[in-house]
Amino acid sequence: MDFKTLLQKIVESVDGAIGAGVIGEDGIAIDQFSTKSSFDITAAGAEYSTIISSAKKASQSFGLGKTNEVLISTEKATMIMMTIGANYFVTLALSLDGNLGRGRLELKKAIPELEKLL
Repeated sequence: MDFKTLLQKIVESVDGAIGAGVIGEDGIAIDQFSTKSSFDITAAGAEYSTIISSAKKASQSFGLGKTNEVLISTEKATMIMMTIGANYFVTLALSLDGNLGRGRLELKKAIPELEKLL
């Protein structure tokens, strides 16, 4: 299975999912899948890469261990970001009425396969 197929499977498995992407911590997208042409998951992921990096540094500084997940809720969407290995993360964008629990579950299930693809 390739990145796009796996990301599409995640999005189609979660009610209210808008899109998903695999992003490097440098902000460069590996691949993405979106159900709305107006929503660029790649650009959103690139912008949020700085937040992932900051969260990882803060976790280490406070002795809290590795950052696994960051969740950001805005007026229009919720972004779930989970780390993949040391330098990548997967992000899932949900509408406000999207199924957050299912989104988290599907991302966790996909991480081992994403790690293999990297």
